[in-house]
Amino acid sequence: MDLDDEEFEELRRVDGLRSDNPVLRAWLERQRGAFEGWRVRHEGVWDFRPDSLDRLEDLVRASYGSYEEARADEDGDLLPVAAWYTGEVHNRHFGTVWQYHPDSPAAPGPRIRPFVTPPWDRLFDYRDEDGIEDDARPKFTPMEALFRVLVPADTLPLRDGSRYEPTN
Repeated sequence: MDLDDEEFEELRRVDGLRSDNPVLRAWLERQRGAFEGWRVRHEGVWDFRPDSLDRLEDLVRASYGSYEEARADEDGDLLPVAAWYTGEVHNRHFGTVWQYHPDSPAAPGPRIRPFVTPPWDRLFDYRDEDGIEDDARPKFTPMEALFRVLVPADTLPLRDGSRYEPTN
């Protein structure tokens, strides 16, 4: 990636906005606060280990009959905390960090979709094959991944960290 100083600083600024903004902080705090009740309602071992994501996939499949049904319940009791939990597992085991762009089209509130991505110091570990994006770090959106659990053979299992392997 060939960036001049100005482009590099703009990428750094955007990364800072995505990593630290009031919408993201509020969403994370809301899900963190709801986790204990969620854990009690959804029996099982929720210990933030990657294999617990297999149980989470099973829970999503048992709770929803289709992708559309899950999307319609995006603001319900299950999915927001499940998305937070999924991102937390990735952060703890695959070295990612939470981000949310404050200019994303979704309005602040329960329907925002934060994502996890490798941290800024790994910016140059990834390259965009098409040469379009200066920041080619993979972005994983847990809520979207939970919806895709209901689409057979559509995506990697939630627990798969290979999506973060460097491309350089």
